Amino acid sequence: MDELKINSRSYFLWNNSTGTAIAEKNSAVQTPVASLTKIMTALLAVELRDLDEVVEIMPGMLQGLEGFAVLGLRSGQTLTVIELVFATLLPSAGDAAQALAISTGGSIAEFADLMNRRAAEIGMTNTHFSNSVGFDEDNYSTPQDIAILLMTALQNPIFVEFFESYTAELPSVQTTVAKTFARQGYIKGGKTGFTNAAGRCLASTADIEGAEYILVTVGAELGENVTDANKIYRYVADNYEPVQILEAGTTLLEIPVEQSETRAISYTAEDDVVVTLQNDTNLEDLTYKYEGETAITRQTEEGTKLGTYEILQGDDLLYTQEVYYTEAPEFYNYGCLIAGGLGSLVLLGLTAWLLWRKHHKAAIVGVMIFLASLVANYLAFGSWFEPRADLVVYQSKTDTSTSPAIEEETNKVDLIAGIGLASNNCTTQNGNLMLINPNFTVDTSFIQGRREQLISVSQTYGIQEYHFQGNGDNLMIPEAAEHLNEMLQAYSAANPGHEMGTYSCFRARGTSCGRLCAATGASDHHTGLTCDLIDLEYGTVLDTDDYEDHMEWQWLKENSYKYGFIDRFPEAWAGGSMLEPLNVDEHGSTGLYETWHYRYVGVVAATEIALGKYNNGQYDSLEHYLKAVGGVSDLKNGLCTAQ
Repeated sequence: MDELKINSRSYFLWNNSTGTAIAEKNSAVQTPVASLTKIMTALLAVELRDLDEVVEIMPGMLQGLEGFAVLGLRSGQTLTVIELVFATLLPSAGDAAQALAISTGGSIAEFADLMNRRAAEIGMTNTHFSNSVGFDEDNYSTPQDIAILLMTALQNPIFVEFFESYTAELPSVQTTVAKTFARQGYIKGGKTGFTNAAGRCLASTADIEGAEYILVTVGAELGENVTDANKIYRYVADNYEPVQILEAGTTLLEIPVEQSETRAISYTAEDDVVVTLQNDTNLEDLTYKYEGETAITRQTEEGTKLGTYEILQGDDLLYTQEVYYTEAPEFYNYGCLIAGGLGSLVLLGLTAWLLWRKHHKAAIVGVMIFLASLVANYLAFGSWFEPRADLVVYQSKTDTSTSPAIEEETNKVDLIAGIGLASNNCTTQNGNLMLINPNFTVDTSFIQGRREQLISVSQTYGIQEYHFQGNGDNLMIPEAAEHLNEMLQAYSAANPGHEMGTYSCFRARGTSCGRLCAATGASDHHTGLTCDLIDLEYGTVLDTDDYEDHMEWQWLKENSYKYGFIDRFPEAWAGGSMLEPLNVDEHGSTGLYETWHYRYVGVVAATEIALGKYNNGQYDSLEHYLKAVGGVSDLKNGLCTAQ
């Protein structure tokens, strides 16, 4: 980050999807945080109030705000809590914040007590609030604490709607409010702040490759808070990617057990673990370590913490899991061993007595019985004295070996296709019907070569690009770009006043959707045939849960095939809870449900897919369609049909 010449005196960057701190500077140093304070004000209003409740503006709500941004409220006016929250977060209106504080807590001081109690509950240990607006006196926090506050607030979907809005209507006072900065770069939502002591501050969120980030910056010069955020987010996008370092159920270590037939107890990963790492990080270079008890004995008490398993990259801790002794094995019963040993000694004594009395035949029988008892004791108890197993900490979570059977199948496919394959993807010669998914992958040489064949839909057709900082000019092959333009023009004609734009088309790198189902080499966006589409009038976030509120996605589902595009990941083919391989199965399930993701396949194929020619009249998946028409023979193992 030093290379970026960040202007802010302190900052804290957090990957909220993986729970990973990415970068910080002076992030635990207490500082005035100005109007970042209003994040707590708004959160408490959302948590404690009926948002439709009407608040009457009282004189005390308007006092002491000289020099601070205000909405211009007047005593006697009435607004809803919703309107006051919008005014608090968007234009950072101090009068709206004080109206919320006094109407919620009874007074500014009592509301500050509520703020401090909530801060303590969520672990903001270096924070003290004295007011709801952000006056500097006895009101301070740290970038890390503000990030904790935002982590908590983002768990509330109502707060998220407020935080990510950039304009809002306040009908009670017949005005429109707007955020203090324009939507730009990767920034998805944000709250600014400024006092002379705090400098320019910004708490923001960003969505980068499917991961949500929180960034808090404090102490910048005019305009540099937003500039710093864009620098940092762009650096993350260019240099980091989500990587799965553990899969739930993977064996982490084996701790030996003494004096038991159970030689060792295995401990496994509790969850899938995805962390953000620098590009091209080799998992084998990570350090997998365990510190704690090296063996379990009969004296070990159930419930005891044995130690801690960690994964590190250099000195950075990526993952930790505490290891507990929860299920006791059966230990050896040494009473049996003692009884066997005493029995053998008795036989030995009896044999000696028979020899002393010169009962030679009986003594020979006694010797044989004694030897037999030794053999029996060895067979019964010999394993009890074997050295205990070694403590094993598994160092690598990847297996890059290829079995002879797989190699043979790969060579077979190579001969069938008659081409040099890109990561063994036998469909890349199929043009608009190529298939790229976790079972049909491509390598970087294919991706780089594909990029050279593409054109910018923004520059060529003037199609709006809503995620320029993340993707640059969106790129597609010329044929797909032409049909995309026709389709979006048809949408605007059918929906006057509405315009659909692109959010992401070609990507040189993959993303994570929680199961790494769109990792680099496996993403449909590598094809140059795909775009994520959105009409901002219906919302600004790509979210399948909002499908019914997005008229553009419903229009696309019904009409896109006429222009050669298909819904690439329809709900019916999402595949449920399948785990392997990466949620793409042999029947045609895709593992994804994305209402915004449209893929060009040509009008003929798109019509057959949308009208379900090979799926009983129901919308098909591209995978199932390609198998039905004989394009591929094995969806799970990435094999094409012999030509």
